[in-house]
This record gives sequence, structure tokens and C-alpha cells, in this order.
Amino acid sequence: MINSEHQQLIKDNERLLEKVARLERTVEVTRTQQAESLVLLEGMSASLQASTVEQIYQSVFTTLKKQTPFDTALLLTPAMPGTLNVAATSNNVPMQQNIIVDPLLKSVLTGPAKAIIDIQLLNPDWLPTLTAPHHHSALIASFSYKSSVCLLMLFDINKGAYLRKDAQAINRITGLIEQTLDQVEKRFIELEAQQLRVESERVQGNLLRQEKMASLGQLAAGIAHEINNPISFIGSNLQLMQTQVKNLYLFHQNLNKQLAPSNQRLFTLMAETYPCDFLESDFNELFNDCREGVERVSYIVKSLKTYCQANDSNWQLNNVCEGFSLTLKMLENQLKYNCVISEYHADIPDSYCINSELNQVYLNLLLNAVQSMHGHGKIIIRSYAKNNTIFIEVQDNGMGIAPSKINRIFDPFYTTKEVGQGTGLGLSISHAIVKKHQGEIHVKSKVNQGSKFTIALPVLSLPPT
Repeated sequence: MINSEHQQLIKDNERLLEKVARLERTVEVTRTQQAESLVLLEGMSASLQASTVEQIYQSVFTTLKKQTPFDTALLLTPAMPGTLNVAATSNNVPMQQNIIVDPLLKSVLTGPAKAIIDIQLLNPDWLPTLTAPHHHSALIASFSYKSSVCLLMLFDINKGAYLRKDAQAINRITGLIEQTLDQVEKRFIELEAQQLRVESERVQGNLLRQEKMASLGQLAAGIAHEINNPISFIGSNLQLMQTQVKNLYLFHQNLNKQLAPSNQRLFTLMAETYPCDFLESDFNELFNDCREGVERVSYIVKSLKTYCQANDSNWQLNNVCEGFSLTLKMLENQLKYNCVISEYHADIPDSYCINSELNQVYLNLLLNAVQSMHGHGKIIIRSYAKNNTIFIEVQDNGMGIAPSKINRIFDPFYTTKEVGQGTGLGLSISHAIVKKHQGEIHVKSKVNQGSKFTIALPVLSLPPT
């Protein structure tokens, strides 16, 4: 009886030990899977934070290396029928060639992953183009992406680095790749949709602004035309009045000479009571001042009409700096009290351009320069040609731009001015116009020392298509 109880106790202990062993193995597997899951989650999180496809691939490779060490890793995606293209490499070296799907790759694309002890013995045709000759072990697995079957290749320098258990474990990793790329693609689609909404709003804003500017242009041209008519007859009347006053003065002189001596005393008395000697000198000076004022107004009106001409939106072979004198005249009232303008223009070749649009660029740059001044400042304008490129510089000694803000000044609606002082569109529009002319615009600035905007325009022998 005692022996049977003892034997039963031994059996129960053995079963208990077996259960404990199974539990320990389960705990160990669970810990391993938990560690793998944490690594995979970190990898997915890193991939979701990436902003480019290249960064996504590199985050995937980083995660892979924590799970399965390798010397080189490749991601291959379908290209033409029967071929694969290297989409990414762990060393970030781009490969442009396509490889033909041979029986080995086809078996992985349609079946389970393979662990190859020494790939050099198989010597597939694609091996020299993908990895260095000294790599031996290979681990190849397939995964799905965008309804296509892709390949993951891991290479190691050592023989036998990958075994059957690695081929079984790689399935969890390829599952991560599938989920990560799927989530990232959804995120990119959302970002693209958001960018499209922003772009749509920006385009609508530009259309409204262009319509408003066109209306203002028509209004300004109409006002200029209406001002030009009275200015014209005022100028003509002044010229006629100057001639009549001159004739009146001559009449005064000749009348004094023709009078009899008995009447000259009365004439002299009347001349002293109503002095007319100033007619020629003072009236000529007054008429000259009035005529100069009329000419200045006429020039401003003419400049305004030229600035608003709708037919100046065509590409024409012209001097790209021609509009500076016109723009400076338009801004004369703001410039003459705030700063000194210095111009240095070298000979530059003619180039196809839209002068009215470049005038808008010059206007924006000069306005920004004036508004950056504290008190009386200085603006330097230079233009010169070098290596078939025309350079235009607008430099001021204003408040300058902080380094933290300088990279954003060409963004639409971004402004460093106070509320109500600007819309943040001037430099954005200028940047777009310069790009339209196939040029570049750059800025260098130091706080409290000033800014220099440099426009580089290629000499265009034909209008851009």
C-alpha cells in the first residue's frame, strides 16, 4: 500500500514538473514574443513618423536588424513582368538594375521563406549585382504590398548564419513590413489629401486676388485716363495764358512809349497804383512751376497706365531691368522721405520676360526694403550679367530678418510685419514670378544690419513653353 502511494506521488511529481517545464517554455516564448512585439511596435512608430519613403525603408531595416542580424538587406518590388526592381537597400545605396525572377526567387514568391546556408554554391545570376561576393548566408522571404508580392533579402558574411528556424521566424517580420507600409501609405494619402486641400484653398485665394488685382488695374487705368484729360487741357491753358500774359506785358510797354508826354504822367501814376512790372519775371516763374507740376502729374499718370496695361502680360524680348525706373517713380512719395536710392546698372543682354510681372517683383522688394527702415535708410540696386545669367540685387540697411524666420519668408501668408501691415503674399508672389522666368531668388540678412535679395534670371532667347 505504501509502495503504491509512493509510486503515485512520484508520478504526480513528474507530471507537475512536466507542467512547470511547459509553463516555463510558454513564459519564455511569451517573453520572446513580447520583446519582438515591442521592437516591431517601435519600428512601426518610427516608420509612421518618417516623412519620405527612403526614411520608411531605413526604419524598417533598423527594426529588422534588431530581430535578425544581417550585413546587407534589400527590398525588391515588381517591375516589368518577370522582373524585380531593388526599391531600397540597408546601406542606402541606390540600385537601378532590374533582376530576372529565376526558379529560386519564384519559389519564394509563391511559397515559404528560405534560409540558404551558402548562396555562393547556388551562384544565381542576380547575386553579383545585388551583394558583395563575400556574402554567403541568405534569408529570402516574400510579403504583400499594394496588391503585389515583394521580396525581402537578408545577407550575412558567415556561412550558416540563417537556419530553418530563422525562415519560420521571418514571417512575423514580413507581417510587420506589410502592416507598416500599409499604415504609412494611408498616412501619406491623408497628408496628400490635406496638402491638396491647402493647395486648393491657395489656388482659390490666388484667383480671387488676381481678379481683385485685375479689377484694381482696370480701375487705376480708368482713373489715370480720367486724370489725364483735365491735366492735358490745364497744360494747354497754362501755355496759352503764358502767351497772353507776355502779350499783355508787351502791350504795357508799347502803350507807355506811344502816349503823349501829357498823358505819360497819368500812365506812370496808374502803373504805380497797379504795378505790372512783375508780369514778365514773376508770371514766367509761376507758369514754369505750374507747367513742371503738370508734367510731373502727366508722367505719373502715364506710368500708372503703363503699369496697369493688360497687354503687357505677353513674353517680349526686352531689358529685364527696364521697369526699375518706372517702379521707383511710382514709389517716389514713399522713398524720397525715407531713404536714399543708389543704382548701379551694368550692360545686360535682352531676354524674353514679362515686364509687368517683373515690375511687381521690384515693387514688392522695394516696399519691403522701405518698410524695414528705422528712420532714414539706404537702398542699393545693382544689375549685371555673368555666365549668361542676369543678376539683380536689392540691398537695404533695415532691421533685417532673424535666422529662425528667413527660411519661411517665401511661404504664402507668412509675414514678419505687425497685424494690418502686410498680407504675407508679396514675397510669395515674387518667388512664383521669378520661378516662372526660370530663375531663382535668394536672400541674405543680418538682424539690425539689413537684407540683400538677389534675383538670378537666365538669358532667355525664346519664351518658355
